[in-house]
Amino acid sequence: MKGRIVHGKLRRVSLEQLENAILELTPEERQRLAVWFEENRGELIGDKPDELSAEQEADIVRRRDLARAHPELLEPWDGTIERVRERLHELRRQKASAR
Repeated sequence: MKGRIVHGKLRRVSLEQLENAILELTPEERQRLAVWFEENRGELIGDKPDELSAEQEADIVRRRDLARAHPELLEPWDGTIERVRERLHELRRQKASAR
């Protein structure tokens, strides 16, 4: 994306112009832009960093400790979507047959 500096300030561009300029970037440039945006998100749009409550942090630590102590309970991520779909189909069939 070419910088358009006018008197030390960026010239205003429409959102459509900005989107078009982003689409003209190479994949590597888009990756750099995405990383830059995430690093500067708070300043750009006023997002506050996600903060966890003490209860949420404790639950994460509890789950981590359980996973470390019993790795045999863990399921691989691969195939998760398919397993969830199968379970949903099963629940729908049960619900339909109960009618």
